[in-house]
Amino acid sequence: MSLGWWCWEDGFLERGRTLLEQLKYMVELQYLVDKKAELIRVREETPRRIGELEKLFGEFEGEHHQKKAEYDNALKMRRSLEQEVKDLESKMERSKGRMHEIKSNREYQAMLKEIEDLKTDIRVKEDQILEHMETIDRLDKAVKLAGKDLDARRRQLDTDKEKTRQEGEMIAARLKTLETLEEEVRRKMQPDIAKRYDFLLEKRNGSGVAAVQEGACQLCHLSLPPQKYVELQKDEAIMNCPSCLRFIYWLGNDAYQVFPDGFSNV
Repeated sequence: MSLGWWCWEDGFLERGRTLLEQLKYMVELQYLVDKKAELIRVREETPRRIGELEKLFGEFEGEHHQKKAEYDNALKMRRSLEQEVKDLESKMERSKGRMHEIKSNREYQAMLKEIEDLKTDIRVKEDQILEHMETIDRLDKAVKLAGKDLDARRRQLDTDKEKTRQEGEMIAARLKTLETLEEEVRRKMQPDIAKRYDFLLEKRNGSGVAAVQEGACQLCHLSLPPQKYVELQKDEAIMNCPSCLRFIYWLGNDAYQVFPDGFSNV
């Protein structure tokens, strides 16, 4: 089917189906088509939205696990240091126990130095234990706070996913309603006009009809020849935009702004 400037005169329409009705059916149909396209875009966006929510939650979960790992490592290090202190204290007690066995002054001085070195090592280890205790206390608070935040975010994620699921069900129901209304409108349309409209719908990015305001098509934004604009305002023939070739109607005609009652809920 070729595209070109053309129009249908009122006399070629079936009896009882006026020109205004046929053009209005196309406007109604386009309204439904646009609504469907909008809902489908939202529905197709849902997996991405859920993916982003899960990714963000995963990042917070990773941070929580990292803090927990740091806490566990600090706790492990403290316990290791405490064991080292116990070992050093045991060694020092054994050294003290051998003092009475020493015969020479040289051995005695060497043993005193060994005991002092052990005391120094113990003090160093105990200082390290204190540092780790401070770190553990800080990390413990951070882990608990992150855990509460993570629980809150998990609940929010579950809420968002449930909300998205419910929205998906609502979209499915609305799409079904739109399809039913579309079928009703199509049954009223003259077959040759409906066929031409569907052709334009496919070739013109989902829009087969366009409003004209102040002499310009509101979709391609090019102006109609003055005489054609005058003819359009008379509603005496079905006309197409000379540029984008979509069916056109004059936006100043209030008849094209009123839709059936069933359209208000979709």
